[in-house]
Amino acid sequence: METFEKSDLAYEYDWSRYERDDSRISGSPDTTAFNRKEGREMLYLINQLASHLAYGVDGFGNRVEKLLHDHLPTEIRSQHEVMRWLRIHWRSFSVH
Repeated sequence: METFEKSDLAYEYDWSRYERDDSRISGSPDTTAFNRKEGREMLYLINQLASHLAYGVDGFGNRVEKLLHDHLPTEIRSQHEVMRWLRIHWRSFSVH
């Protein structure tokens, strides 16, 4: 499967160090807090979504990134809430 990489991201992010099994970047999305300013967390969510929903990750990943970066309300805090918000608002915003 194709993977969305750091070089594919359009925005600048922080790049903190995480252990490989850290719930912020591994396993299935759950109630773990999501930090939209962390590159590893953004890549994790994009790739989690792409592995279940998208055939090609390029345009899909860019759309997810833009929606989360530009439109995700600040009160949405967990990975699970982010996924739910994306499902509900996927077609609500024009992304160019």
